Amino acid sequence: MVSGLERLWGLCVVAYGYLAYLIRIAPPNRPRYLQRLGEFGPDGLDLLLEVERELKDLGDTFYRNDGLAEGYRLKSFIRRGRSIHLKMRRGPVGNPGEMLDVESLESVEAGTTKALLSEFRAAFYVPRDSYYGFMFVERIGGRHLKDLLYRLVARQISARTFMGVRVEGFALTDDWRAELAGKQVMRVTEVLSPLDSAHDPSTVEDLTVRVSAEGAGLTARDGDLKDRIFELLERKQEELRQLIKIAPLEARRKVMGETHRRDGTVIRELKAAPRDAFTVADEEEWRALVAEIDALRQGPSSAELEADLQSVLPIDRAEYESRRVEVSFGQDRPEKTFVVAGDRVPQLVYEFSDRLLDTPLRQAWDATSAQFLRGIGAALPAQWPLEK
Repeated sequence: MVSGLERLWGLCVVAYGYLAYLIRIAPPNRPRYLQRLGEFGPDGLDLLLEVERELKDLGDTFYRNDGLAEGYRLKSFIRRGRSIHLKMRRGPVGNPGEMLDVESLESVEAGTTKALLSEFRAAFYVPRDSYYGFMFVERIGGRHLKDLLYRLVARQISARTFMGVRVEGFALTDDWRAELAGKQVMRVTEVLSPLDSAHDPSTVEDLTVRVSAEGAGLTARDGDLKDRIFELLERKQEELRQLIKIAPLEARRKVMGETHRRDGTVIRELKAAPRDAFTVADEEEWRALVAEIDALRQGPSSAELEADLQSVLPIDRAEYESRRVEVSFGQDRPEKTFVVAGDRVPQLVYEFSDRLLDTPLRQAWDATSAQFLRGIGAALPAQWPLEK
């Protein structure tokens, strides 16, 4: 007889791993004008120092989010070369429960004044002269720190510097090819919200419905679906490579200058650069790169792939609002699931068989950051990531 615990584990995917996110910075109104992360904005700020500043300001204070009935606090962080590694604890608060020792089965009651905090790790990798950096977050089960770090660090830096700090899911196409080799589409699932409650502030935000389809009809789509996923990923990565090429031209194309208004006031604003700073040849190269980037963006999109996947699901869309579509690949059973939603690329989970100690996890993130930088055509700094 199979125990309840064995049945549970049989249905679970690997519990431990990490997610990777690409970081880039540009002025809100000039998304092609990428900034070098070690010297961004009019004041030449260093993103690594700005991340460190936000973490210091956060301190080790316990913060409580009553809207989500959870709390969190920063346990520690350390700067190492051009990276920062941190530990943060988060979990439910204000709800009666217990802390259970799973070996002795002894428990300690947790009342409404107790928080049950679990530890998660994360890291920022910020090359000094690169247009791209990376954030890694440990994933345990389905939980991680991405939402907290985006809100507490990236968004705070954006608001303070008036620059757009983008944090977007990332994985190399070759990683996806290796992950999906020998696997086929097993299931398509859509997560939806009933329309009568999706925008009702009196209803909890996570009220959802899941509808799934599986079978031979999906298996027949396997090859085409993989090709479309790989194409989406490769076009996105090629766009990142082209943005590296156009960034120096964007920096020279416009300069700050004075404009005298009729009322006698003088304002400083971006103006077209003089020809000695931005030549005719520069203009031609810039236009060619803009055309190439626009062409990459006009190819088949994640939204079109999402719509095609939705066509296999029997849903009355007049009654529901889509949240996301999940696609599960595997051999005999679903093993790997990724999400298709809007214009975001699928998010890959880099999995481990168990929870890694700090040093092996850091070594994995060191190696992955170097692999990512090479993969998108960015120069790999000497002694990375221990450069000063």
